[in-house]
Amino acid sequence: MVLSHRSLHAPVANISRTRRVIDFIFDHIRENELSIGAALPSELRTSTQLNISRSIVREAFRSLEVAGIIEKENGRAPKVGPLNSSFLTRLLVHALSTKQISVKQVLALRSSVEVSAAEHAAKRRSRSDILRLREATAGMRQSIKKPEAFVLHDLDFHDLINRASGNPLVELICEAMHECMQESMRVGLLKRRSQRDILKVVEIHEAIADAIAQGDAAKAGICMNKHFEDTQRVFSHVHESEVSAPLEMKRTRADLYSQKHHVSKLR
Repeated sequence: MVLSHRSLHAPVANISRTRRVIDFIFDHIRENELSIGAALPSELRTSTQLNISRSIVREAFRSLEVAGIIEKENGRAPKVGPLNSSFLTRLLVHALSTKQISVKQVLALRSSVEVSAAEHAAKRRSRSDILRLREATAGMRQSIKKPEAFVLHDLDFHDLINRASGNPLVELICEAMHECMQESMRVGLLKRRSQRDILKVVEIHEAIADAIAQGDAAKAGICMNKHFEDTQRVFSHVHESEVSAPLEMKRTRADLYSQKHHVSKLR
């Protein structure tokens, strides 16, 4: 079969046009200084202005929606989307699944970011933050014999600290890493030799929460660093093959919180 000159170059041309649409939307947001929820040009307007087919514009908009850059509702013009970790989560899942990065490398990055997050959280925490951190550690203590529930409370604890740090970029990056680390956290928990070892995990989380509640940034950072050092020691004995490939991690962030609240009702 002989391919025509047109068929050989059509995919490349489509990619180029798709990029034009994406660049157009990014430029429009930046040049007009748009904020979350602001209306964006419709598919029809974009297609007409750029002289690009609706099908290619639609595909470009779909990519932007998946990345969380825009939000779309049927029959309505797209809007500027809020910052979220969905695209970064997919990227990390892909990298872990294809073994381009390792669980230990993700853990090392978490450590470098979250020690600082704990220090900032101690300076900025609210009464609500403290109460929710206490609730998360209480959930961990009550779930020592239930690894799945324990991990959900653990995830919630770290997410609360990252949010309390006041840096949305920290929250974004760590949220993506936490969801990718969910299975590895479960495996790490099972690798601890005794219930006492697991109880030590709870206690260091409680020490972090106490430091944050007291507004002691230095102590919060030291305790968080100790927590990650202990976790890294455990993972030094875990082979990558022991951790199942993430499945995005089988559940979305909303599902995680749904399960956490379901567990709370059962207690």
